[in-house]
Amino acid sequence: MRTTVILAGGTSSRFGFRDKSLIKLDGEPLLVHVIHKVKRVADEVVLSFQSEEQAERAVKMCDLERGIKIAIDCVDGYGPIAGINAAMKLVDSDSTFIVACDMPNLNTDVIELLFNLLEGYDAVVPIWENGYIEGLHSVYTRGATLRATEECIRLGERKLLMLMNRLNVRYVPVEEIRKLDPRLLTFSNINSEEDLHLSRGEEV
Repeated sequence: MRTTVILAGGTSSRFGFRDKSLIKLDGEPLLVHVIHKVKRVADEVVLSFQSEEQAERAVKMCDLERGIKIAIDCVDGYGPIAGINAAMKLVDSDSTFIVACDMPNLNTDVIELLFNLLEGYDAVVPIWENGYIEGLHSVYTRGATLRATEECIRLGERKLLMLMNRLNVRYVPVEEIRKLDPRLLTFSNINSEEDLHLSRGEEV
């Protein structure tokens, strides 16, 4: 069994501090685009929000399917660490793809590759040549990640890199991923109106 956790708790100042997951692309919220993609490779989907109110807005706007689980952060100020921690408490499988809600161009072949490389590790994380990691486009094991996030919160460690330091990570060069996704669009995210236009294939 495989799970996907979608971190949907962020807001965007460039979009008037709206919930990022509810920004629309081609008439559908970004969250809906991501759900449709990940359901092709995962048996279970968990959505992680900062608050009950934020979750209620998403449920109302996205008309979510039955069976999708919702996690709410139990601690403020920890960003993705808190979201991952809350979601992992609801996950049923040991293999979980964790992704941000603003990545509508996910490549399912790439996700499959990350799942397939997980054996023997706590996480499989893409890494760029300059050392930048795609920690919110990665596959994790439930037990080790839950323990690591609990430890991060206990010690006041808020950066995703601190989580990586507590896990046995297999780093995958993005050049290896390029074989499946030549333009590496799977990593593209929506941070501005310009990004929305580019995702639609429009010139800006």
